[in-house]
Amino acid sequence: MHHLPPSSSRASRRRAAPPSALPGPAGFNGRSADDDAVPDPDSLSPTCALPLRIDTDGDLPYSEASRRYRRTVYRHDDWLTHRSSTRLFGNLSGTLTSGVVRSLLTEVAAVATIATFTCAWNASLLGPVDFRDVARDPLFPTLPRFLLMQLPALPFTLASPALGLLLVFRTNASYARWVESRVAWGRVVSHCRNVMRQSSLWLNVDREPFVVAGSPELRGKAWAFPRCLASHVSGPEDEVALARELRLRLGEKDAARLLTAPNRPLQALADLSYCMNNLPIDEKRRVEMDKSIILLGDALETCERIFTSPVPLVYTRHTARFLSFWLLLLPLALWEPFGSSWNHVAMIPSATLVAIFFFGIEELAVQLEEPFSILPLKRLCDNVWDGGAFILYSGSHTTAFAM
Repeated sequence: MHHLPPSSSRASRRRAAPPSALPGPAGFNGRSADDDAVPDPDSLSPTCALPLRIDTDGDLPYSEASRRYRRTVYRHDDWLTHRSSTRLFGNLSGTLTSGVVRSLLTEVAAVATIATFTCAWNASLLGPVDFRDVARDPLFPTLPRFLLMQLPALPFTLASPALGLLLVFRTNASYARWVESRVAWGRVVSHCRNVMRQSSLWLNVDREPFVVAGSPELRGKAWAFPRCLASHVSGPEDEVALARELRLRLGEKDAARLLTAPNRPLQALADLSYCMNNLPIDEKRRVEMDKSIILLGDALETCERIFTSPVPLVYTRHTARFLSFWLLLLPLALWEPFGSSWNHVAMIPSATLVAIFFFGIEELAVQLEEPFSILPLKRLCDNVWDGGAFILYSGSHTTAFAM
């Protein structure tokens, strides 16, 4: 991997040390993977539209392939765009190119097809109206009228409140899982930084100044836990990158132990505990540092619970069936209300639009239910590594100032 020099904006935010000053495996310059020349998917502008063409790798559906582009990290300019007075028109202009809409092409096409067939079939039974507004003879005059594709609107009206409640509860449950996972990862970043900060501050002052600033080994162990946790809740496509990064930052021996462990984040947490236990600090401070280790273990359990336990399938499936029947039969109920339009064709775009928004609500719930593949986990892991570099480089100045 070839690294580029850090950008001026990053250099202005923290005092960078020369790469040669950082101990670690040979060939590593101390910067995160985000410093390379290859743009990471989670570093795209969060306010931009999804790419129109996404490599779906053969059988991978669009809804899955597009998830890597939803790892939003906002900055100041993004919030300005988010609050823009023209945001409404911008959102409306991107309706048809929306990632959610493109994920629903099959379902929406089914509703549009039923609506189109309903118009054509009923017109063939009742007689179509030509462009001069002249009624023509039915194509099948001998067929009975009960074959007309039409349903009363009352059942749909009565079922709408129940369907709305199901969708609201479904979406709220998925959003709560997203919030809980993001909070858990916030704790991971916070307590990994806390361990490094405490070790940098509490190491004995009679040791080498570079060691007083912070332990490079502890920095690697603190980073390895979130990195292994991110891989633990990701797909197998992360295996190659994980192995490369672990070998680069920890060395072959420690990387091999983590890669062969049955539970990698748990092994990484144990390695961090052993490393912390070897620090030359007194028992009281060691107990304080161990509190962060305990909270990291709690965050690991939270992520495992969310990843392995979906919203109860009986609820998800019943909601999906209810919604599917409601929308697929909706064109039959729209036949009579749109009788004033030419051959009732206005029901086709109306049914299609309703299908987009109702199926879209259910799609949002599905996308949020498993939150880890749409969270910027790589960015959060790099935040731990970069935070360790800041503590490592600035710790000696902090100690000198305290003295």
